Amino acid sequence: MKYISTKNKQHQVSFREAVLTGLAPEGGLYMPETITPLPQEFYDNMESMSKEEIGMAVMKQFVSDEIDEASLLDILKDTLAFDFPVVHLHDNIYTLELFHGPTLAFKDVGAKVMARCLSHFLKVDERITILAATSGDTGSAV
Repeated sequence: MKYISTKNKQHQVSFREAVLTGLAPEGGLYMPETITPLPQEFYDNMESMSKEEIGMAVMKQFVSDEIDEASLLDILKDTLAFDFPVVHLHDNIYTLELFHGPTLAFKDVGAKVMARCLSHFLKVDERITILAATSGDTGSAV
């Protein structure tokens, strides 16, 4: 899986490089070059799958072989260690409540996955400084 910059499609990097660098050199965001839709079988079996199994099915194409399955499963187990219910709103409309995590922010899922991926890629003695500016719930989640 290659990631391209939103400001320069010729600039391509691996998942690892996108996670470690954050932003593309020209200030663009990294986006997957392609996104393959999940097969119908996934949707047919989703109700019987665990959160981690769903996460694996969704994440695999984005991390490719850059994170082995055992490590990715560990990342997902740690990240998805709280309940986030699917709530019925009306007729065939549902919502996924992602604000039940440790900081009560929807970013407890996405930001924690990225933080755990970042930790996975760092060497044991390597350190990284993350600078984030926020005006809401992002700071505590990150």
